[in-house]
Amino acid sequence: MPIALIQLISEQTMQNLVPVLALKPAKVLHLATPKTTARSANIVEGARQAGVTTAVENIRLTEMPSIPETSRAVLRAIESARAEELTPVVNFTGGTKLMSIGAYEAAMREQIVSLYVDTDRQQFLDGHSGPKLNTVLGDDFSFTSLHQALTVNAIAVANGRQRVTGGRAWQPFLSLVGHFLRSAADEKSAWETVHGPHGVCPNGREPRRAGDWLTLLGRPLPLPSHVGELALESGLLRADGAKLLLPDSTRATLEELARAERPAAADYFAAVRPLQFTLAFLSGAWWEVAVFEAAHRSGQFRDLRWSVNVGERQGGFDPEEDIVGVDGVQIAFFSCKRGGARARLVPLLDELDNRARSLGGHFTRRFLAIFQPPFGQNAANLQKRAKELSGIQIVTPLDLENLEVFARKNR
Repeated sequence: MPIALIQLISEQTMQNLVPVLALKPAKVLHLATPKTTARSANIVEGARQAGVTTAVENIRLTEMPSIPETSRAVLRAIESARAEELTPVVNFTGGTKLMSIGAYEAAMREQIVSLYVDTDRQQFLDGHSGPKLNTVLGDDFSFTSLHQALTVNAIAVANGRQRVTGGRAWQPFLSLVGHFLRSAADEKSAWETVHGPHGVCPNGREPRRAGDWLTLLGRPLPLPSHVGELALESGLLRADGAKLLLPDSTRATLEELARAERPAAADYFAAVRPLQFTLAFLSGAWWEVAVFEAAHRSGQFRDLRWSVNVGERQGGFDPEEDIVGVDGVQIAFFSCKRGGARARLVPLLDELDNRARSLGGHFTRRFLAIFQPPFGQNAANLQKRAKELSGIQIVTPLDLENLEVFARKNR
């Protein structure tokens, strides 16, 4: 008999998404408070992204549901499922503790299958309130069979983000990245070419107008010879004789924007993005590829993506993240920074934590990768704050050959 999955909806979504993928119910009945009701649609859409389509019925509870209120609502959901000739299954993981007790009480009263989702250990637990869980789930209670369905996009959508782009191809840049890792002098020189006092964008100040970007297109970049060769091979730069120049694929658009009285913001950002990418890569974003390659080599992650855009483009702005992937059923989120003596890294941890959780919810692995890590008290402060934020992992160049740094730590 097809299944009706009865679930409690809370701020976290993975404990509701994975049962839908495992049981493939004909219908889900979601019990939610006014604060969490919008999550229901996200969960159903996340499941659809993972290849599971189901009907949904939302049951609205009060702001602070009591045990009796939740129990009665679950009992009505059970009756509704039976009336449609569906086998009711109760997932009592989500919601508040009182809601969980009420849902479990209803399952016990009606002697039906119930389950608990242990996200940390990536397995389902039998609630022992009626028939055995294996009657609807089979004998494998682990999440292993769900891994292929759980992509970055499915998890992000379940957490309310509209989509995550596929990211950039990283392989063309490996030779240049390897050289930067081996030659600190050339890496520093490349950074100086971009952001040094006499660089094309001194102290990180980029042009603000299309005409200023056009001027920059004709300005040679005095990079170390081997860096220049590898940058040309990767497509980051173009050559005019012996001169190394920024890519000019958007020159015509920039010329039009420079003549326009009120250029559209979306057109401007699209036109300067290739130039910003090259400048960012030469001045530190190359480190993202180094971290990506090591994470890929570790075998710990699936669906790894570099330089992704998250959400929906609005007004020319599209938030970008360095590296995202999936570890088991968790989003793995990497923020990569060049670092250095003046870098303010501790405040970045809170920003990293918020951005990671907005993408993957509470059950998210988070990494801060620093090319030039701090030392002394600054390093101690960084590690202290990282631990306070439920264990953000710090990654440095020394860790790239010690792939255990990417392994999941026991809590």
